[in-house]
Amino acid sequence: MRFIGRTTVRALAGAGLIGATALGLAAPAAADELTLDFIVDVQEISGYAGGTVEAYTYLENDRGLDIDGWSADFTVPDGATITGIVGGEFADGAERPDEGCALVTPQRAECHTNATLGHTGNVETLFEVALPAGVSGVIGAATYTVTPDEGEARTAEADVTVLEALEPDLVATLGPGFEIAAPPGAAFDQILEVTSLGGDMVGGSIDLSLVGGVTLTGITGLDLVDGATRPDEGCVVVDAQVLCHTDATLAQGVTTEVTFHLRMPETAERSKLGDATVTVTGDNGGKASDTQAVYLDADPRVLDVTATPSVAGAAGDVVEIVVDAANGGPLGVASRIVDLVVPDGATIVGVEGYELVDESTWPDEGCALLSPQRVECARTSPPLLTGEAEQWTVQVRLDDDATPGELGVAQLTYRGGDEFYEAETVVTVTDGAGGGTASGGDGEELPDTGAGSTAAVMLAAALLLAGGAAMTLRTRRA
Repeated sequence: MRFIGRTTVRALAGAGLIGATALGLAAPAAADELTLDFIVDVQEISGYAGGTVEAYTYLENDRGLDIDGWSADFTVPDGATITGIVGGEFADGAERPDEGCALVTPQRAECHTNATLGHTGNVETLFEVALPAGVSGVIGAATYTVTPDEGEARTAEADVTVLEALEPDLVATLGPGFEIAAPPGAAFDQILEVTSLGGDMVGGSIDLSLVGGVTLTGITGLDLVDGATRPDEGCVVVDAQVLCHTDATLAQGVTTEVTFHLRMPETAERSKLGDATVTVTGDNGGKASDTQAVYLDADPRVLDVTATPSVAGAAGDVVEIVVDAANGGPLGVASRIVDLVVPDGATIVGVEGYELVDESTWPDEGCALLSPQRVECARTSPPLLTGEAEQWTVQVRLDDDATPGELGVAQLTYRGGDEFYEAETVVTVTDGAGGGTASGGDGEELPDTGAGSTAAVMLAAALLLAGGAAMTLRTRRA
């Protein structure tokens, strides 16, 4: 049908010529006949040294006769090599195939097709070209030649320019998220993503810190190997550091991923184990770092806090209220504050092991007497770790004129970290003159303060004096 169409065009042109001659009119121009008319183009090729780029070639039928089959040849200068066709593959062999393309030499591809390119059709072909390393500037010209099966060839050419290689511009992200938390002993993952926004990274190192007792159990994306120094390929663990290296190339704009499989410790000094830091360093330049906060996900209320349930003593006695705190949880407690308020009729006279200061000189660690009935003590170091316990002994004097009976309740507020605990101690004044001794709630006699023994000595001396006087009287009467 196309052949008939072309014949018709020529016949009509001939008929016009005959008619024009018969009428004595001017003959039509020969350009009115359709001919093979097509456009060939190849765009300038440029890229960084050692990189791979796409070379764009173009064939367009410029409203001429249909092109029934054609050959196409693409060449690049020495130093550059043709490595592939985007969206296709080279045929086997080093000769032009009937259909498709063959890589005849590393610098020359020869193609052929039996397809028909209509009078407004076009074809685009992208070849992959590897540029040489260690050079820069224009290294020559690429050519693209199209030869119709029935027609003459046309050729286009363009410069091939090699740019100086870019240093890798690395971006490292440690995730997922800005922070990660898991229960004691639980497995979790940290995922490292690395992208080069600049040139290719040709080999590189990775350093990841293991914080707060976290342990590494495996890696996806690199091999975990034995050793005490950074390997040429793979990862080792040395002193809570994961040290890795790879010879692989990370191409510009490509993102690679490495997953570190980890396990939480069973216990920790505090909830935040630390900031895990990762650093990626390219062998040919470029460096990037990122951090991720790591938390042990556990209930912070870890203490068992108690106070002496009850104390009793005569007026003037000194009784002791003992505060106990035991850590039975997975987390340590750094800051601890004891706040004890005793009822009216009693005053706080000391805390075992500490010197009482007034509120105006409140120490970071120690005890301050906020009022005669209130003392506040603080400990910040060392932290109270899992399985450890501590004790505070507060000495309370019952007033000399205290009325026998239940005096009231001493109120304890204990702060461990951000958690608050409370306990009460019933304070009772017993009958009888104050002897300086008192008993706690367990019925054991508390240590003698010395006042009782002084009274006993005075009583003995009085009895001796009375006895001596009696003897004198008897002697005189005799």
